[in-house]
Amino acid sequence: MSALSQIKPSSIEQVNVLANGFSKVSANQKEIVKIFNQKAGMVMQGMCSFEQDFEYLYPLFRGLSEAGKPASLNLRFSSSEKTVYFHYPISSQTEVSLFFSQLILHLQNEVKFKKVLKEVIVNRNQFKSEQFLLQNAMMDSAVN
Repeated sequence: MSALSQIKPSSIEQVNVLANGFSKVSANQKEIVKIFNQKAGMVMQGMCSFEQDFEYLYPLFRGLSEAGKPASLNLRFSSSEKTVYFHYPISSQTEVSLFFSQLILHLQNEVKFKKVLKEVIVNRNQFKSEQFLLQNAMMDSAVN
């Protein structure tokens, strides 16, 4: 069982990531990726385009997309554009939508984790600075 298949979607909206033709995925109130798709005969085709501040997620998306990807889903990656092009039979809509929902959930969690980690690092650095200033102040008062 793949890591992606272990995550359950938390809402119908997540399962229908690809159902609307256009979706914006956000984390921390910033758009991460835009997903466009359209019906072309018996096939759905589309693309995932990463927002400029979140292009660093492209390699993670690419790597995770190989974990449990439905056989009916065809992906083509453009590293220079940080974009993923896809197509799949309409009959696979539910399976592919669930897969993308799980993949997007991983990306959202990654963004949230990095935000928290950054805050922890900033707080730790502030604590170290304050500790250094306090030690210097104590040393100065001990000398005088």
